[in-house]
Amino acid sequence: MPKAAVRRVDWRSGLGDFSDCLLAGLLVALASVPVVTAPAGFVAGCRALDRARHGIVRPLWTTFWADFRQAARGGVPFGAVVVVAAVLVAVDLEVTRSMPGAGVLGPVLQVLAAVGAVIAVRTCEVVAATELAWRRAVVAAARETVGAPGKALLVAVAVALSAVLVWMLPVLVLVVAGPLCLAAVATGARR
Repeated sequence: MPKAAVRRVDWRSGLGDFSDCLLAGLLVALASVPVVTAPAGFVAGCRALDRARHGIVRPLWTTFWADFRQAARGGVPFGAVVVVAAVLVAVDLEVTRSMPGAGVLGPVLQVLAAVGAVIAVRTCEVVAATELAWRRAVVAAARETVGAPGKALLVAVAVALSAVLVWMLPVLVLVVAGPLCLAAVATGARR
């Protein structure tokens, strides 16, 4: 009786996954140079890592750019809204420092900014997994954030850890999107 082929799992397979994650991070960083295209790049990174996670072997480079072009159609307006919201929150945080009641308003704005970042990341993951329109994906991501606070907390920790890593070593901005994409895909668990 012939034995079934067993996939050998050793340190090299983990290294391949790690390299896919870093390559996806580099590609997302490259796609995010015009800042408003960052969500489309993030969607493409999530799709690429989801395929790699499920063993669908395709050239990461070519599939990433095909996914990026597809996601950019609706992702650029979403990216513009995210950039405007981030600028408004940053300005509000700066203004509230000099106001009376800054001890209350500052933390409230920081929590709202964290919730907004989680919803933005989860929106990109929803678009990557389901190919919904961006407006519907925002609603679905907001519902998932409220409905599964544990997963939302994991995404928030991943976003915060990414920010701390970039703050500590700014060159990591080139690869940090890869692990963040992987965290978004892992907490989405749609497939």
